[in-house]
Amino acid sequence: MRGPLFALCVALNAVQLMLPDRLQAETLRWKCTYTSIATPKGLANEKFALEFAIDNITGKAVIIGNAGMSDVDVFSGSHGLTFQEKLPTGAIQTTTVARNGRSVHSRHTLLSLEDGLTPSQYYGQCSR
Repeated sequence: MRGPLFALCVALNAVQLMLPDRLQAETLRWKCTYTSIATPKGLANEKFALEFAIDNITGKAVIIGNAGMSDVDVFSGSHGLTFQEKLPTGAIQTTTVARNGRSVHSRHTLLSLEDGLTPSQYYGQCSR
């Protein structure tokens, strides 16, 4: 015999199916792979990967990379979207993804007061 827990699960599933699609939570993800980098030293081949996720209900976004996960701001426009990560140092890292998937990840890293600014820009492709 099926118990009350089973009945509750069936009822919750039925309610979820009746909700409009826009009310159902979904995480939108972009997986980005970069293959070249530009620095003050010049251009080089360097493989680097990032992932971005956006909650479609709250609009909150995160970047998932080699240093873990951090909150990012996201701006969506007619030709693509841009993610901005604001760092405690005062620098901002920006990633722009075009609708066709082409992407640029720009880092304006402040390492310390002595080292100053260390800029770099990665070029690659993102997919959903």
